[in-house]
Amino acid sequence: MLTTNSSIFKRIRYEKAMVLLCLIIGFCCIISCGSKKIVHNTIYNDAPAVVALKEKYAGILHVENKDIRNIALYRNIDKWLTVRDSNMLALGSLNIGFIQYLYYLNLKTKLPVGIDELYKARKTYLFKDCHFLEEGDLVFFKEKYRTVKEVGFYLDNNIFVAADAGGDLCFHHLRDSITKFHVISNAKIVRDVK
Repeated sequence: MLTTNSSIFKRIRYEKAMVLLCLIIGFCCIISCGSKKIVHNTIYNDAPAVVALKEKYAGILHVENKDIRNIALYRNIDKWLTVRDSNMLALGSLNIGFIQYLYYLNLKTKLPVGIDELYKARKTYLFKDCHFLEEGDLVFFKEKYRTVKEVGFYLDNNIFVAADAGGDLCFHHLRDSITKFHVISNAKIVRDVK
């Protein structure tokens, strides 16, 4: 009788130990799954073209090469002149055309055709404080002595890019607004949902 009871107790202890072991393994699996790191957009790509692109825009933005993360965005900015030259007649206003081009390719969002329509659109959330600007936000401005509004695409480190009347790209620092242009407002755009 004692041997039967002791074997039953051993089996119960064995089953409890197995359940506990399974729980511990399951818990460890759950924790390790949450700690996986995902690398987006070729941040650590050492391809010569990517290194050259990072160096170019790090110089323009006055940041370190490792701070240039959105490789696709900067490639599309570089491709703009080719797109502009091949579609000159179809683009209309080159300033808003450049912004539409960047938003569609990088953020999969369609923007209104005119600057005034974009400024007043339901998806445009205007704000004044430049401290809240993030990559992809818009900067509405006008050049001194002109009434026409322009729009720029904010990149980083207080620098935004805009296309001039001929479609050439100009990189402006926000402090240039004192001498070159007047910032009217900044905007965050609600992205299109698919």
